[in-house]
Amino acid sequence: MHIVMLSDNETKGGAAVAASRLAEGLCTLGHRVTRLVDRPNGYNHVWNLRSLAPSDRHFQLLNIIQRGVGVRFRSRFAALGARHRLKGALAHLRPDVINVHNLHLAMGSGWSVELLRTCCRYAPTVWTLHDMWSFTGRCAYSYDCHMFIKGCNDSCPTPTEYRRLSPELIAGEWRQRQRLLREYPDLVAVCPSRWLAHNALAGVWAGHRVEVIPYGLPLNTYQPIDRGVARVALDIATKGPVLLTVAHTLTERRKGGEILSEAIQHTSSRPLILITVGHGRLDMRSDTICVQSLGYIDHERTKVLAYSAADVLVHPAPVDNLPNTMMEAIACGTPVVAFAAGGMPDIIRPGQTGWLADNISPVALARTLDQAIADLNQGLDLQASCRAVAEAEYSINLQAQRYSELFRSLR
Repeated sequence: MHIVMLSDNETKGGAAVAASRLAEGLCTLGHRVTRLVDRPNGYNHVWNLRSLAPSDRHFQLLNIIQRGVGVRFRSRFAALGARHRLKGALAHLRPDVINVHNLHLAMGSGWSVELLRTCCRYAPTVWTLHDMWSFTGRCAYSYDCHMFIKGCNDSCPTPTEYRRLSPELIAGEWRQRQRLLREYPDLVAVCPSRWLAHNALAGVWAGHRVEVIPYGLPLNTYQPIDRGVARVALDIATKGPVLLTVAHTLTERRKGGEILSEAIQHTSSRPLILITVGHGRLDMRSDTICVQSLGYIDHERTKVLAYSAADVLVHPAPVDNLPNTMMEAIACGTPVVAFAAGGMPDIIRPGQTGWLADNISPVALARTLDQAIADLNQGLDLQASCRAVAEAEYSINLQAQRYSELFRSLR
């Protein structure tokens, strides 16, 4: 089967990493995979690659248009170019099925939900949702806002957050998604978590086929390493429990860095070591809390060392889909503490893979961390059960097989 995968980035970012792992799995099963991307990474991979990025000359023309007639006309011209490049690629490739991933990091190149219309005209199309953007007026995560169910509009509570959009344009963006899904009832969604599927079906995806297929991991890479060896390799102090938090940007509101900073001040366990992986620094003010920053890590083997060195991964995000970091941690035998929100309960099973805080607050997170540390100090060992869950549910091969079955059902 020839599968074309469309995504903004090839390998950069959590959604692109998940798409890349799926592409590898599909290739391993014998499928031919061609990826159409706006931002290639410049390396050779097992899949075929075709860039849909505008040429330098096209970008120069877009900038001239913006200076001459404004941003709105530039956007229209960029969108026409993006659809034209996609049509040309699909006409040449003639795929059996198209799998769409994240689009919204390529909006500067004219990408939008309108590209789905083009895809649906060439082959059965499956849209893998990595966040809520496909059914909201602009945001990737709506937090406590449920306006996306009946219609986002200019009263959006977070118009300046990712993806930023002028309030007067939000209602039109939501209606655009609504029209697209009404016109193409055969468009299928895949959600990595039950939470995301539930929200999609509550909104404009109602009446569509929405499947839940979790992400897959390279379990031969993400596997436990002796904790002592990992700590020596990373030069991590061992006086006290070792917590780990991982995020691309530690200070991003959605990743919960501020919540974690306050929560740790409320924990009773001392001394305490916190390892951070990601851009930025967390504000910790205590002589009994040692914060060790490993910076941003892009190398998988080093990430495995970090996961294996920790007693617990802390994921303080107030909302998230199915975080790669949590899956990677349990594959390395490290249990997780997180909030019972978003897709986190799909991964965390109390007594098997970690602990869930019962409400989203620093106090609740601190209480759960204290419970986790107390359980571990009393001899609770979740390494084997964490690994068992990862092997049973989160292998790349299992994910690829589920997608293959879905794709075949659409032909």
